[in-house]
Amino acid sequence: MNLLSPFKTFVIVAQHLNFSAAARQLDLPRATVSARVRELEKQLGVRLFQRNNRNVSLTEEGQHYLEACQQALSAFEDADAALSLGEKLQGEIRLALPVTLPNQHFLEALTTFQKKYPDITIEMLLSDQVLDLAANRVDIAIRGKSPVSTDLVARELDATDMILVATKKWMSLNLPIENWNDLVLHDPLALCPFASVKPSIKTDEMSQSLALCLLGTGAALLPRSICESQLKDGSLQELESDTELPRLSKYLIYQQPKYLPQRVKVLIDFLLHELRS
Repeated sequence: MNLLSPFKTFVIVAQHLNFSAAARQLDLPRATVSARVRELEKQLGVRLFQRNNRNVSLTEEGQHYLEACQQALSAFEDADAALSLGEKLQGEIRLALPVTLPNQHFLEALTTFQKKYPDITIEMLLSDQVLDLAANRVDIAIRGKSPVSTDLVARELDATDMILVATKKWMSLNLPIENWNDLVLHDPLALCPFASVKPSIKTDEMSQSLALCLLGTGAALLPRSICESQLKDGSLQELESDTELPRLSKYLIYQQPKYLPQRVKVLIDFLLHELRS
């Protein structure tokens, strides 16, 4: 029995003014219908019906309660209809991403999705900070670390190499490096496998770490994917280290599927296919 069953039962009995007829419409035993009404009367502390062997009629309180129940049930039906819009694949999806992620391939993928589902809009929230999904009304997040919370689902997308980079001028002033623990290093993801010296200006955002590295304020440990253009044009060069560097996995993170609208589930499946290929 769902939470609305007693109220629906009361309304149908009130419409028929006959417990047997109401039981037939509900496809329930008459005793069950009577028990639901009695329990409702007990909770309310009033009689809703006057009963005798032949007739059933609404009390004054029952008549007022009938009108209130009909309005409430109508409101619930309207709410159900509004939620069902998600099943029609329309509405907004809020997508939290690292600042550096929306590259050409990613944006082309989202454009393909939007053409397929034109009634779905996507708002991208760009930040290297780990946003709380519930507090920020985020439907899907892409992060470099799997969440600790067991309330969330994390699906690995892919992994990229982390590399040490620096400007040519910085290298000319600081190489060779005798002790890697003395390296002034921008490490926004805190993944460096050896101890290092924090720079005077530090940040936990990859794009700002890249910019600071380009200004010659230290080396940086960053995903190869966000340094590719700088490596190609020579503004950054790769530092070789004897220590094995980590790989950065990207995860698609979302609430448990039973709580998700259909439009969000469709985008999750789409991103898993596009970003893993």
